[in-house]
Amino acid sequence: MGLILGVDICDDYSQISAFIPGGDVEQIALPGEKMTERIPSVICKKKAENEWLIGEEAYRVALFGDGTLVDRLVKLILKKGTATIEGVKYNSEQLITKFFGRVVELARNKYNEKNIDSMVITVQEMEPRLNDILIRAAVSCGVARDNIHVYCHAESFSYYIMAQSSEIWSNQVSLFDLRGTGLYYYELKVIRGRKPLVVQTVREKLEEGFSLDVLESASGGKLADSILTACADRVLAGKLVSAVVLTGKGFSTTDWAGSFLSTLCNRRRVFQSNQIFADGAAYAAADLLRQNSSFPYLFVCEGRLASTVSLFAVYGGRRENVVLAQAGTNWSEAGSGADFFIDDLKNIELTVSAAVTGRSAKILIPLDELPKRPNKTTRIEFIVSFSSEHLMTVRIIDRGFGDLFPATDKVIRQDCSI
Repeated sequence: MGLILGVDICDDYSQISAFIPGGDVEQIALPGEKMTERIPSVICKKKAENEWLIGEEAYRVALFGDGTLVDRLVKLILKKGTATIEGVKYNSEQLITKFFGRVVELARNKYNEKNIDSMVITVQEMEPRLNDILIRAAVSCGVARDNIHVYCHAESFSYYIMAQSSEIWSNQVSLFDLRGTGLYYYELKVIRGRKPLVVQTVREKLEEGFSLDVLESASGGKLADSILTACADRVLAGKLVSAVVLTGKGFSTTDWAGSFLSTLCNRRRVFQSNQIFADGAAYAAADLLRQNSSFPYLFVCEGRLASTVSLFAVYGGRRENVVLAQAGTNWSEAGSGADFFIDDLKNIELTVSAAVTGRSAKILIPLDELPKRPNKTTRIEFIVSFSSEHLMTVRIIDRGFGDLFPATDKVIRQDCSI
């Protein structure tokens, strides 16, 4: 059996976990790292050598002037940046591919296994350009395209929590992620009374974020404790929370956060997890290989559709509801297509049904741009795709009716907010 991996790629640091037969996950680190669970997202090329280093070793080599360091690799991708090293210009995709390859190599060396059966890459926010580049980076490492998926942190957090005992998620679960790029708050709740159960997770960047450098002094730690205590009072007020999770480099130690912890521990379970997003991604990667999911839930979060999109059509003499996109599906994998014959229609009516509220709305797609033909002599190709969980694109293509009414390939396109 090949490897099952969860890989967390962020601008400040990255992490990798492996799913172990028996149902557990295991963290993987660079040898000799001080903070073994976190790999700084930096890459360094040694001077006059074709050797690329990552993490703390990259910092050390660059510090002594023996190499050129490039950091903030995710930001570099998003702004389509480049870096010139020893007179050679490298684009962001080339650099992240080298970095990603070294991270995956850690797992292959640890378990002496080259094959990767399933990999979930998790990122803080889903960005089409970033997703595509990371997938290509994984493919360049020898991972089959069908074995690669990209999830956001909110989704990985959902998998991590739902893999725990139901006592943990009996009520809402809160997550505070304190890292160099800010303070992030996640909230998970299970909406019961639905089949399947709906797991809704939301994320926001909190204004109370601060530089982690302040934690290096006693006075700074005291100030940070005061800030987070007020933050916890605000975001948790009036909520029934069964568990609170702390993650991120800022919570590597909580010696400075006495008041904050006291506030959190008021009738709640509080625990710290260094690698929650990579671990959650590993749980998800393992589940993708199962014929019957161990997570029989409908996940609604950033990166997944919150609504089901459908239309009514007649098939075999019966009027049936045709689902074009299912709520809970990763939007980057939710596209679909179908062929229909038009029967005296001026519009196609789509139904958008929200998974959380149960409410539905209608979207009309006018067909007046199609050629005028007798009823049932126009075949259309109906294609649905998504550029985010909230933005759907519908394309209707005229495919005609054989030689009698040749196809014009006319395209009707409409972007819809859902």
